[in-house]
This record gives sequence, C-alpha cells and structure tokens, in this order.
Amino acid sequence: GSDWPMDELDTKSRHRDLHDAITFGNHKGATKKQDLLRKLCEKDVVHGYALPLPLAKMTKIPNALMAPMNIMSQNTIDEHGRIVEKDRLTHDQSYKFSSDTSVNSRIDKALLFPCMFGSCIKRLANWAVAARRKFPQARIYSSKIDFKSAYRRLHLNHKTALQTCTQLPEDELALMSLRLTFGGAPGPFEWGVISETVCDLANAILHDNDWDPKRLRADA
Repeated sequence: GSDWPMDELDTKSRHRDLHDAITFGNHKGATKKQDLLRKLCEKDVVHGYALPLPLAKMTKIPNALMAPMNIMSQNTIDEHGRIVEKDRLTHDQSYKFSSDTSVNSRIDKALLFPCMFGSCIKRLANWAVAARRKFPQARIYSSKIDFKSAYRRLHLNHKTALQTCTQLPEDELALMSLRLTFGGAPGPFEWGVISETVCDLANAILHDNDWDPKRLRADA
C-alpha cells in the first residue's frame, strides 16, 4: 500500500495530539450536518474504504493519530453535462494540535514522485494552441476521462493508515482510512503515479502501428 514518507512523532507528543484530537472532534461543516456525515462515512465503511473502531480504545492503538473531518460543498457535472452540487467528505490532515505539527507538515515531499497531472490544464491549453496553429481550419476534438472514486482505488500501507484516523463522536466510533484520503498531502503525488502510467500506456497503444482497434479492444 501507499507508504507516506514522513518524520516520526515521539510517543509523548503523539499521545498529546491524539487526546487533543478526540476532544476536538470535527470541524463545524461536519458537526452541523451529522446525518450527512454519518451517511458519507457509512458509504466508506460499506465499500471497505474505512475500518470502524471503538473511539474509547484509540489511545490503546500504537502509533494511532487522528484528524478532524469536514464537509465541503462543490460543483460537479452529471451525465448530461449539467452542473450539480456535491458534498465531499474531507480529512484535515494539516490541522495541528499540541505538537504544532500535522501529518502533512511532516511529509518529506522530496521523496515523492513528481506530481505531473496537476499541470493538466496548462498542458491541454498548450496542445490546443499548437494544434490550431498546425491545423487552422480543422475541427479539434478533445475528450475528458474521469476515474470513478480515484483515490479510493489506492490502498494505504498499515503504517500510514494508523495516522489517518477520524471519528464519529456521536456514535463513539473512530474510522481508520484504508485508502488515499482527501486531505493527505501525498494524495496527488501517489495517484499521479497511476494516472500518468495509464495515460502513457493509452498513448503508446494509440500510436502503435501494430494495434488494430477493430480486432483488439475492450468490450463496450
């Protein structure tokens, strides 16, 4: 699984941060929408993205750390291209407690693979300009492919999972994330390894003269 390179937190500081996190709970965006929070977390548990644990036992789990959750409203598009609202569960792994550090602040980004897909818009814009100059009268087609539940496809290493716990205080439950979190700094870097590989492979096949799409293709 995804093993995040981060500086270790000494035991005393970790215990203080864990107690602080349990006392703090979640951000207001989550606490004001308890039913929605429970629904979103239940979905993660049902699909195997998170492991429920007794909140009262978290202090007994070695190396465990917790961070508050929040619910952010954002826009997305449906299958017809219409803009619709969407609530996303986020994991604030930049929040600092007594140690004045967080999971994200302790990440050594120099040890992560370069994040390439983050510059996608810039690359597409450059491609469009270059294509228009070369083919000024031609109609230019472009497509957008989205990975369903992208971050949820990448497992976490057990050492990392222990430091990605959250909680549902009203239900006296803690949740250990088993997949990439929406809030962990390494997420874009780690997912980029997969998305860039898929993109490069697709382009390599597309430009391979030996590939016959009529004979070798995926089922519709």
